Amino acid sequence: MGGSPAGLVMRASPDREHARILTGLRHLLEPLPPAEIPVLEGVAFVVGVGTERTPDLVVLDPRRKAEFRDGHATSASGVRMFVEVTSNSTRRVDLREKPGEYARAEVPVMLIVDREKHEVIVHFEPVDGRYTFTGRVRVGAPVRLPEPFDATVDTGFLLDHL
Repeated sequence: MGGSPAGLVMRASPDREHARILTGLRHLLEPLPPAEIPVLEGVAFVVGVGTERTPDLVVLDPRRKAEFRDGHATSASGVRMFVEVTSNSTRRVDLREKPGEYARAEVPVMLIVDREKHEVIVHFEPVDGRYTFTGRVRVGAPVRLPEPFDATVDTGFLLDHL
């Protein structure tokens, strides 16, 4: 990954609508500044001692090099945002466990699409192992992504997939 532009990482989806949501999100996130973001698949990140996660999507910082070994990132260093889309089997972990793990790993932004509640949740500004700010919008409403993005994205496409 060294020297490459920001990257977006995607893994296999648990169902067809989940996959369509990830594709739509990828298309929304790829053109965000500083440049178009290439898409990679199936990368797990170490987010704590003995804890490895494979987020649905990952946006990497083009100015920082992520350290990789055997197809796995050895830390969340160089990550701008993790994105999770809930499914029946992952909802509890996505909503309750991962925000704390990602905040402790100092991931600046976490975005969650909660398919059950039809919400988009943005956690940001990790301090002392927790996100200090959380924003929620109904699916279909624009969602504001804080720094380092400082952008608003339209979630209207999600209405067709929930």
